[in-house]
Amino acid sequence: MKKINYNILGIIFMTIGMLCLSINDVIVKGLNSYFPVWEVIFFRAFSGILVSLLLIFIFGIKSIKTKKPIRHFVRAFSAVGCVVFYFFGLKYLSLTENIAIVHSAPIIAALLAVPILGEKLGIHRISAILVGFIGVIIIVKPGSDVFKLVSLLPLISALFMASVYLSTRSLMNTDSSIAIIFYYSLALLITSLIFFPKNFVFPELPQLIFLMSLGFTGSLGHYFMSQAAKYAEVVVISPFEYTSFIFVGIMGYFFYNEIPNSSIVIGAILIVLGGLYIAYRENKIENTLKVR
Repeated sequence: MKKINYNILGIIFMTIGMLCLSINDVIVKGLNSYFPVWEVIFFRAFSGILVSLLLIFIFGIKSIKTKKPIRHFVRAFSAVGCVVFYFFGLKYLSLTENIAIVHSAPIIAALLAVPILGEKLGIHRISAILVGFIGVIIIVKPGSDVFKLVSLLPLISALFMASVYLSTRSLMNTDSSIAIIFYYSLALLITSLIFFPKNFVFPELPQLIFLMSLGFTGSLGHYFMSQAAKYAEVVVISPFEYTSFIFVGIMGYFFYNEIPNSSIVIGAILIVLGGLYIAYRENKIENTLKVR
């Protein structure tokens, strides 16, 4: 029997996960034209809770038990902040511009890991962080006439995503992916009910199907990402996280006639290079420590 190549399996899972999340982004972009953003967030949370309850039914109530409730609280509401600002960004910005800026999250996480986790900030990490932030500046263009205040929305989303990265590190070793998905979905549902829109629009059946699909495609995307991390090393699967640029770029063109300008393309390339180098360096350091 032929031995399974787990690296290839991890790459496949990561690519499928990015495809699911990209489809989710395209659906959200379209729904934002017909419904208040908070209504779209509510249906994302509600459908996500249903998916979580189904997973709990399959794997049992023990799958959501945790000894780290505070860390779950921090991670869940960090993820809420990430999604809320990301969804608002999708309303006002192009798909590629939004996703390019949000992908600076690993670079921000590398910077925040210094004061929060006590990690060292060497010349390699500093260089990667600078390259990534130059990419963000090229896209956002602060201080110029073409600067848009709404460009800060995905950047704020990236800040919350960085917090998600850091808090997830201490949860994956002890808690299940089901617990992480459930507590995040619950936090998002609570938040969406607090900000439930007064101008709620009752969806027609086809629209309701798309609204309810958000929890499914979103949860499926995160599931495949977690499976990718389970089967392959970060340095192997990280490059394929950026396949979302390809998926979003193609779908954005066909569904919304969006064509990214040169500043978005150049900025995205620098952000990707910075993120990939950080992933490579962290993996190299981790392997060195294992050898020792």
